[in-house]
Amino acid sequence: MDQSDWACLPEDLLDLILSRLVTLSDYVRFSTVCMPWHTFALEKYDGERHLKLSTHQPPLLFLPHTRGSKEEEITISIHNFSKTYELESFTPIGSQRWHGSSHGWLISVDENFAITLSNPFCSKLKGGDDGIIRLPPVPYKNCYCIEKVILSANPTMTPDDYTVMIIFNMYGKLTFIRAGDKEWTYINKCHNVDDVIYSKGLFYALDGTCSVITCDISEHYPMLNKVSPRLSPNLSPDEEVQEIKNYIVESAGGDLLQLLRFMDWTTVVHGDNTKRITHVETKGFRAFKLLFLNGESKWVETKNLGNGSLFLGENNSTYMSASDCLGCHPNSIYFTEYCPPHTYFAHSYDMGIFNLGDGSFLQRDCVSKFLSSPVSILPPIWIEPTFQGKKIGGFVKNPKL
Repeated sequence: MDQSDWACLPEDLLDLILSRLVTLSDYVRFSTVCMPWHTFALEKYDGERHLKLSTHQPPLLFLPHTRGSKEEEITISIHNFSKTYELESFTPIGSQRWHGSSHGWLISVDENFAITLSNPFCSKLKGGDDGIIRLPPVPYKNCYCIEKVILSANPTMTPDDYTVMIIFNMYGKLTFIRAGDKEWTYINKCHNVDDVIYSKGLFYALDGTCSVITCDISEHYPMLNKVSPRLSPNLSPDEEVQEIKNYIVESAGGDLLQLLRFMDWTTVVHGDNTKRITHVETKGFRAFKLLFLNGESKWVETKNLGNGSLFLGENNSTYMSASDCLGCHPNSIYFTEYCPPHTYFAHSYDMGIFNLGDGSFLQRDCVSKFLSSPVSILPPIWIEPTFQGKKIGGFVKNPKL
């Protein structure tokens, strides 16, 4: 059968084929058979089919590295659990500093403290150009004090209905901007925030006491509500002297999880005492689930993520079902390097897979597995793959999906 015969298949049959596909890479392969199939795939990628494919895709690892001997020439490789691709059309912009990803969008801050949302997987967007959305500058003039940026939704799918939330400055304050707003709105009564996620119409903030506070921004004035007690775990002697980073994650079943990451830090101060470079080594993780019993909430430690895998790093922390993601280890935490606040990023190659059940590391130093060339000063991040726009599969060089 030649290509012209494939192009003449009835749409009912094409729709049946698409209904059997469960991975994004298979959807991309389908779209590259011929132009009629490409057009049909675009028309049918919405609603339940978009949701089905999105929930079966583990995050990709974006790993910047230098090309050749010139440190200023940075390229970005993307990796899943079995393949490596190299970005052709998406490169870091100027002197921007990355602040992770959310809903498939890379988030960066430039020298003027303006935030840019960049999507390497899509083409032209409403309110943006070539997969780029530029937001107004953040009034707080220090991009290194912006700790985290997350989106409430994918701007490609809901261009007029999404919110960008930021944790900023050394006191962990929150500020947000909605689609179409001209300036940022501060949440004055929420401080010392360590992490934030979005779920079911609310932002969930983890404050400095390890308590969870919901932020409802649907009205003109944000409404705050404390929904959990303080987490006060018993620490071992080794854990007491280690640095701790807290994360908040939502499981596939809707449970709120709090993750504690234990690390050893080595800080080097250079020259004029202004440039601090910290090398980090992760020593382990502990997980706590928020339960509601007899009208009260409490944190209960768990060593069981079920069939789930957690992806932690400089991004919106993600929980995936291992059975939906070929190659994922269940009950495991996939982590990338952590950049401590108010320090310059320095690669420690502190990346790996941690089994929560037995407390072992299934893999350490994943970077050497992927690259032979040196890594750059930009941190590696997880990013959710998306399928959208007119350039299906066109974001990689010689894709072999």
